[in-house]
Amino acid sequence: MPFILSIAEFFLLSMAFGISLFTLIAKSELTGGGFLRLVHNVSVSSLLLGFVCHIYRVPFGDTASWMYLLASLCLVLSSIFHRDKKTATMWALYIIQNLALAAALYTYQSHQFTEGGFNLMNVTFFFSSALFLGVITYSMLLGHWYLVVPKLSEKPLKVALFVTWFVMCLKLLMTLGALFKDAGFFLEGSRLGAGYMFNWIILTMRMVWGYLIIGIMSYFTWRLVKMRSIQSATGVLYVMTFFVFVGELISTYLFHKYGMYL
Repeated sequence: MPFILSIAEFFLLSMAFGISLFTLIAKSELTGGGFLRLVHNVSVSSLLLGFVCHIYRVPFGDTASWMYLLASLCLVLSSIFHRDKKTATMWALYIIQNLALAAALYTYQSHQFTEGGFNLMNVTFFFSSALFLGVITYSMLLGHWYLVVPKLSEKPLKVALFVTWFVMCLKLLMTLGALFKDAGFFLEGSRLGAGYMFNWIILTMRMVWGYLIIGIMSYFTWRLVKMRSIQSATGVLYVMTFFVFVGELISTYLFHKYGMYL
């Protein structure tokens, strides 16, 4: 049970942080305050579920618990008081909530895997996963919002796709490094992990669902956005969101179980 809760907490916290961070891609003056409230509602819902997983594992009162609450408070205040134009107060809340979410994510990985120390590979793995989850989910929500504001420029979606490709390349490099480092898991007859055959099944699912399909679909999304066929692009983004969820859950499982950066 603690193992499942750890994976669930990381996934939910990552999604909350990633979505919250990328709200600056589309200016609220263009989307209207309603889109920010939608995105913040998704973030705070994910965050509160992650907080429940956290307090099941760790008694309330640690640093991460307070960061959860601080970020949730900022998200709620932004949702209530934000108008179409982003004021200095709203920018302050944006900065505080993302610093709090980053601190919660860093505290989670450092206490769970490095006993409070700093590990660059762990930090890179955790934050890149959060960004990958966040930017694709954010893009899907943004695509949906074009139904509300049909004259909205396609530029924010293009920027989100560039971010998606950058983060995916970073994660793919880590994955290739992990395959070289942990090659023993995939040698014929290996008894490491869950065994040779199962290791290959999991790796294939991770690579195909988490990278190949998302890469192909992101290309088609780009073509559709350039044609300003936003509704079609949003349909593709819904499917990409499903595959990034599955791919990152597989990746998170492999890291928590075997320490592999896949």
